[in-house]
Order: sequence, then C-alpha cells, then structure tokens
Amino acid sequence: MEDVRSEKIAKAEEGLAEMQQVLDQAKRAVDAADRAERAAREASEHARSFAKIAMIVAAAVTVLALIGVGFRRHS
Repeated sequence: MEDVRSEKIAKAEEGLAEMQQVLDQAKRAVDAADRAERAAREASEHARSFAKIAMIVAAAVTVLALIGVGFRRHS
C-alpha cells in the first residue's frame, strides 16, 4: 500500500514539475510578446516622426517655390 502511495506521489510531483516548465515557457512567451509590442510601438512612433518631418520639409519647399514664382512674376 505504501508503495502505491509513494508511486502516486512521485507521479504527482513529476506532473507538477512538467506544469511548472509549461508555465515558465508561457511566461517567457508573454515576455517576448511584450517586448515585440514595445518595439513595434517605438518603430511606429519613429515612422510617424519621420513622416511629420517629411511633410514639413515638403511644405517648406513648396512655400519657397511659391515665393520664387511670386518674385519672378514681379520682376
């Protein structure tokens, strides 16, 4: 009877160890997903900043071109 109980306890401990491994792997996966999300968010912020700068430069070039056209017409 004691052997059966010891065997059941050993199997339960084995199962618990396997569950702990699965939980550890899941935690690592969640951590990796969080890091990927942060990286994606940072990349999108950089892309937005670059797009804003490009729009400002394009607007400045347009304004300068219009000023140049205006000066040529007055000359």
